[in-house]
Amino acid sequence: IEVWGGMGLSSVTGNISTDKRLTGLFGVGFTMPISNENNIHFEGAYTFQGFKYKPHTYERNDTVLNLERAEQRFNYFKLTVMDRYFLDKERRYYVNGGFYLAFLTQSRFQANYELKIGTEEEEHHEINDSNKDVFRPIDFGLTGGIGVRLGNQKVSCFTIEARVSYGLVNAAKPIGGEKPKARNIYGVLKLGIDIPVRD
Repeated sequence: IEVWGGMGLSSVTGNISTDKRLTGLFGVGFTMPISNENNIHFEGAYTFQGFKYKPHTYERNDTVLNLERAEQRFNYFKLTVMDRYFLDKERRYYVNGGFYLAFLTQSRFQANYELKIGTEEEEHHEINDSNKDVFRPIDFGLTGGIGVRLGNQKVSCFTIEARVSYGLVNAAKPIGGEKPKARNIYGVLKLGIDIPVRD
C-alpha cells in the first residue's frame, strides 16, 4: 500500500493559447504482484490542475480588452490502473504505464483584465466564477512514469517517481458555435511511503 503526494506543472494541448501552471495531487495506491517483476498497480487520487491563458489584448470596434492574468483551475477525482514492472531483482527501480479515468469535481475561472470602451476611462475588472458547465465531467487518458523505492522493504519504502499523464478526451465542450480543444496534460514528481502488507 502506498500513500503519496506530488507537485508539478499542468496545461492543455489544443487550439487554446495557454501557459503552464502549478499542479498538485495526493492519493493512495495498491500494488498486486503477478510475478516478482510484473505487478498491477491501482491508484485513487485527488488532483489540482489546469492552465493559464497567455496575456493578450482583444480589440473590437471601439472596445479594447487587455487580459492581464487568467487561469483555469480543475479538480479531479482520478482512478488509475497501470502495469508496474520492476527492473531489478531487489524491486527498487520500476517503470509503469496504463490508463486513468477522472471525474471533474470543480472547475473555476479566475482573471484580471482592463476594459476600455470608446473615450471612457479604462476600468479594472476581476472574475472568480465557477464554469464547470463548459467542461466535460469525465476525462480519460494515458499515464506512465519511472520510479525508485528506497529503504528497508520489509518495513517501509520511500518512493520517488516522475509521472506524466495525457488526456485522450477533449475536456472542453462546444460553446456557441465555437469548438475549443483542450486535452489535459501534466507532469509531476511524486513522493510517497510504500508499506508492505505481506512478505
